[in-house]
This record gives sequence, structure tokens and C-alpha cells, in this order.
Amino acid sequence: MEFKDIIGLIEEQIKEQDAIYHKTATKFGLSDSAMCVLYILADNERTYTQQDICRISRFAKQTVNSAISALVKNSYITLEPIAGVKNSKGILLTDKGRELTEKTVIPLMKAEENAYSTVTESELLTYLDVITKINIALKQETEKIDSI
Repeated sequence: MEFKDIIGLIEEQIKEQDAIYHKTATKFGLSDSAMCVLYILADNERTYTQQDICRISRFAKQTVNSAISALVKNSYITLEPIAGVKNSKGILLTDKGRELTEKTVIPLMKAEENAYSTVTESELLTYLDVITKINIALKQETEKIDSI
């Protein structure tokens, strides 16, 4: 098999995983970005800002803002000022948002755990090492590409 064919197969698998997450979000009547925001907020250990969600999700600020606006409009989240911090609000799940998260994000997390448990810890760590190495190299290589 040629190198470019292997790259193509890897990219197909990455796109397949994205499609699985998209189909799951759609099943719940959510956009991919709204599902991602809820997924992040399911971590009740801390309060997140829009900037945090952008950093974690890798979605554009405008995409995250649209998702947050829709979730606020539907009363799933609220925006609360953070003491001592200007121009930044904490994003908090409402009771309705927690209910939605229990019906959507928690089953998704369980599905992920079940899926990832089909391989060994060693395989997962190898996968993590490889994808991290590729992403670092890809970032370096794409930074060398001149813009138009």
C-alpha cells in the first residue's frame, strides 16, 4: 500500500468518527457545537468561559458563540459574571440543561468508554502518542505553507 493511500484511510477514519459524533448530536436535536459545549459543561468541577470552550473544542469563537446563544435561548445554560474578571462570564448549566446533559452527554460519554474499552490501555497510549506526534508535525508543516 502506498503512503498516500494510508493517509487517505486514516483521514477516512477521522471523518467517520466526526460523522458518528454529528449523527449523535443530530439524534438529540443539537448542533455539533452545542453538543460539544454541553459535553464540556458536564464537568461540574469548574466554571468555563467561552474562551475556555473555544480552546478545548477547537471551534471558532463565532461557532461557540452561536452554540452558547442557542443554549441560552432554550434555557439550557446561563451566563454569570465572574467576580474580579471583566468582560468574561461563566457558563453554567440550568436545571433544564442538567436534564438535557443527563439524556445526551452522559450516554455519549458511556458509549465512548465502552468503545475505548475494546482496546487495551497500551493500544490507547500508542494511539495517543502517534496522533500527538502527527499533529505536532502537521502543524509545523502547514505553518511552512505560504498564504495567498
